[in-house]
Amino acid sequence: MIALDISELNCRYSDTNILSGLNLKIEDGEIVCLLGRSGCGKTTLLKAISGLIQPSSGEIALHGQAVSSSTRTLPPEQRGIGMIFQDYALFPHLTVAKNIAFGLKDLSILDVKRRINEMLELVNLQGLGKRYPHELSGGQQQRVAIGRALANNPSVLLLDEPFSNIDSQVRQRLVQEIRDILKQQKVAALFVTHNKDEGFAFADSVAIMHKGMILQHDRSFNVYNHPVNKFVAELMGEGNLLPCKIINKRQVSTAVGLIESSADIYAQPGQKANLFLRPQMIRVSPSFNSVDKPFFIINQQFMGQNLRTEVQIEKQILVVENANPLPVNTAVDISVTSHDLVLFDDNESVFKMAG
Repeated sequence: MIALDISELNCRYSDTNILSGLNLKIEDGEIVCLLGRSGCGKTTLLKAISGLIQPSSGEIALHGQAVSSSTRTLPPEQRGIGMIFQDYALFPHLTVAKNIAFGLKDLSILDVKRRINEMLELVNLQGLGKRYPHELSGGQQQRVAIGRALANNPSVLLLDEPFSNIDSQVRQRLVQEIRDILKQQKVAALFVTHNKDEGFAFADSVAIMHKGMILQHDRSFNVYNHPVNKFVAELMGEGNLLPCKIINKRQVSTAVGLIESSADIYAQPGQKANLFLRPQMIRVSPSFNSVDKPFFIINQQFMGQNLRTEVQIEKQILVVENANPLPVNTAVDISVTSHDLVLFDDNESVFKMAG
């Protein structure tokens, strides 16, 4: 069942459109990561979903029930939505147990205690119910916030950069722990972040937002490898744009030679395009024929798992992830790993691939 259904949503501040015809669906138990640059409308979308602002047109529905439109807005407290913030938003004067219990209504004292214990066990904070937030680590405080949000059995959970204040050494483990909790509880969640790596690890799918619209919503692997346009491609990670000409449905001609695609290219032979290549798709090796292929390494940076290598090709610089260090000014040959090529037309939209 669709937990959250947003259709043709428009929201305005004064005379400015912030959300423009936005569409998004999230199924029960699905975790969706919302990625976009600052100012694209992510915060406005969260406010609209939670009921803090009313749309100028369009509709938001939770489990089939319309909760927001231009004529009707269900109050936030009646929507059954949980919210988790980057600063935890815990009450410093309340214990962990009382923070979790905050918002539990119409339950007996015994049921409240039972629910607190269930949440403490769920977020792995057994025995810490009497502590105060300042006595906990950042990761533990965020788990308290998760427990509080889930205590009311929300239909949808909104997470606004929940890991941004967590130490990097703890973050990776916490991302997996909280994902496991949400999957165990089968809660639909919309997760907002600027960190695409967190989004890949935490979410089932990624929705790319730009200028108040969702440009692409799909599994992370598909969005990364098959972006719908140049903006999405660059948002998902570094890449190179290499001018090329279509030779046939499986080959393009570039400054580094012929490159083959593992899927058919829907473009006419002779048509010009721009080939988008991720650094990890390109391989360099010392050249023994530098007269014919005057490509040279001009810079290398050790990045831990790889070497970020810059190669001069004619008037352009290619960024490559190279496994082996090579001296600056080394002449190199360039090859491209077989994959479904990503080609952009003059409008920066992608050419369709048969695969």
